Amino acid sequence: MTTNEAARAYAVVAASMIPQQLRQDRVRCMIALYNQMVELMDIYTETEIIAKMHNLIGQEDR
Repeated sequence: MTTNEAARAYAVVAASMIPQQLRQDRVRCMIALYNQMVELMDIYTETEIIAKMHNLIGQEDR
């Protein structure tokens, strides 16, 4: 079972990986986000994805 924090982390990391041109088309962006989240869930544990999200957020704050 995925925690709420982990689910949000998967979404944040997945969204950061979507190319800018896809972000303009809402439907294609949602499909790309879904596909990216599925891939990330197969690769990373909850702990790893939460750490990755915190790293991304930290980079934006700089």
